[in-house]
Amino acid sequence: MTFTKLGRTGLDCSRLGFGTWQIGGGRWKGLENTDSVALLRYALENGVNTFDAAIVYGQYRGEANERRGRSRELLGEALGGSRRQEAIICLKLGQIDEFSHRAVYQPRNMVEELQRALRELRTDYVDICLVHAPSLAEVRDGHALTVVKTIQAMGAAKFIGYSFECEPEHARVALQQDIDVMMLQYNLLDQECEGIFDLASERGVGMLVGGPLKRGYLSGRFDSVSDLPLEDNYWEWNLRYSRAKVEGILSRVAKLKQEAGGACELRQRAFHHILRHPGATCAIVGHRTQQEIDDNLRAIHEILHK
Repeated sequence: MTFTKLGRTGLDCSRLGFGTWQIGGGRWKGLENTDSVALLRYALENGVNTFDAAIVYGQYRGEANERRGRSRELLGEALGGSRRQEAIICLKLGQIDEFSHRAVYQPRNMVEELQRALRELRTDYVDICLVHAPSLAEVRDGHALTVVKTIQAMGAAKFIGYSFECEPEHARVALQQDIDVMMLQYNLLDQECEGIFDLASERGVGMLVGGPLKRGYLSGRFDSVSDLPLEDNYWEWNLRYSRAKVEGILSRVAKLKQEAGGACELRQRAFHHILRHPGATCAIVGHRTQQEIDDNLRAIHEILHK
């Protein structure tokens, strides 16, 4: 694994990261807990040190009807104790519903969520704390950022910032603020944030890239609708409500796959598209098998060592 600095933070991030949405369950068919823990440890043992979590990645209700996060619990079991210092944990706060994307950024809610997250993660701090998917208005008013700055001042987070979808205007406004890290969605199919990397580098803001394979479209595994794993609610829901959109993306991917020369070549091209930006530190992928980790490590190794 190759590591690189995350902006001015000084953190040495692996170029491949691990996003925990898919293993958390919820909209995805989750793994058995023991398999998820083993997978997280396998990633760490093979050089992946950057892990991303949020309460909506496998959210469920506890015995007291409190919101709990399965992905955070799995990370805590896998990386707690003596392994904690080996990992960089990125925690996103604010969004509380993965279907509607509803969020609550009031200070009390975010601090309570942080406290639950730290218990679930079995740690007393996170390396990175990001405001999760705020609207443009919420970025401009800066209230949520003030909360994570307070969390940082308390010592519960080393570095802070925002997490966005493919939203260049959100990112531009955020880069005018005092942040350390930004995560955004960017890949071969979603290139709206192409110009953000240079702006972030100029300001020393570290860049994490979510969705590098666009939920698996760019893995090269899906040639048609019949290839999609419909046991995942994510795919079943999208086909039910936006089948034409799904078919359109599959058509675009088929063309990219043909141009690249196959599935392996498409994955390599997808990672190269991201890592060619000097400021793009880490591509965060939602792995569910050791083979996926191996394939992605191999693709990134070949890009960086040509």
